[in-house]
Amino acid sequence: MASISLQVPVLFYALISIAFNKSLAMSSGEIVGAFVLPHGGIAFDPSHFNTSNQTARQEAWLIHDAAQAVGEIISSLKPDLILLSTPHGIADLEKFQFYLNPKGRGSADTDNYVGPYRLAVDLDSISSQDLVRELGKLGEHVSGLSAFGPPGGAADPFPLRWGEVIPLSFVRSLETMKVAVISQPSRRYNDSVQMIPELLHLGAVLHDQLLLLQKRIVVLISADLAHTHDKNGPYGYSTAAEPFDQACSLWASTLDEAALVSTAAQYVNKALSCGYTGLVMLHGLMKEASLDNWMPKVYGNYHPSYYGMMVASFLRK
Repeated sequence: MASISLQVPVLFYALISIAFNKSLAMSSGEIVGAFVLPHGGIAFDPSHFNTSNQTARQEAWLIHDAAQAVGEIISSLKPDLILLSTPHGIADLEKFQFYLNPKGRGSADTDNYVGPYRLAVDLDSISSQDLVRELGKLGEHVSGLSAFGPPGGAADPFPLRWGEVIPLSFVRSLETMKVAVISQPSRRYNDSVQMIPELLHLGAVLHDQLLLLQKRIVVLISADLAHTHDKNGPYGYSTAAEPFDQACSLWASTLDEAALVSTAAQYVNKALSCGYTGLVMLHGLMKEASLDNWMPKVYGNYHPSYYGMMVASFLRK
């Protein structure tokens, strides 16, 4: 009888533990992967890349093929929600903005291509409003934007451009998913280094709030790297471009925090990268879940034109 009396409490607590874990699983979601995709038109359609440099043309196709492969991976994960960070959206001076319309629609002219490429997506206005509310309560600099109508009720779609359209265009079966867009504030142009602590903190808090949405989630960072690789480009040439891109690649292949927030930060003001703040925010998000839980992989990092482009994935172990 003594052995029975000992087994009963053990069985009781085991059942309680199972019930608790099941309840926990039902009350929280899962971030199944994070990705970095470029938004340059060369990546979208290299066949219209106007260059006689065969190496540059080959690099453009490598980036395109890598982005296609990552798009397939995202589709295979079957997310309920894609959280897309864009540096070229409709932006506030100070605050990170979520798009609150039920639909999004827009176009992107690719490099040397008359186009444009058009895309329509379902935006998760309910989850976006939840994130705005809860992140605001926690003191984060976030707000929401609704276009041509009330939040969640506007009949017209929210306008999208290349920063959203091109990365999302690589995702197959997009019609089966919803998208939440967070637009980086325009102070990123001059204050990206000063924003690093804020971005890391926002990423960590965002991680926890995303889990509470009870959805299967993919995080997608729309990002190009240094824009100063070519003296004939619109921003000229800087010696900071190459080391900046290499530091970002080192981070994306190892999750070495110093490579991103120390080394790359030394060059970003002269490298002129539109995607840097999104990368730092993503690092804060992954760090909150423990960096050991992610498998980083860089598929390509090239600059066939004046700007650098990187394709990377971070899958959960």
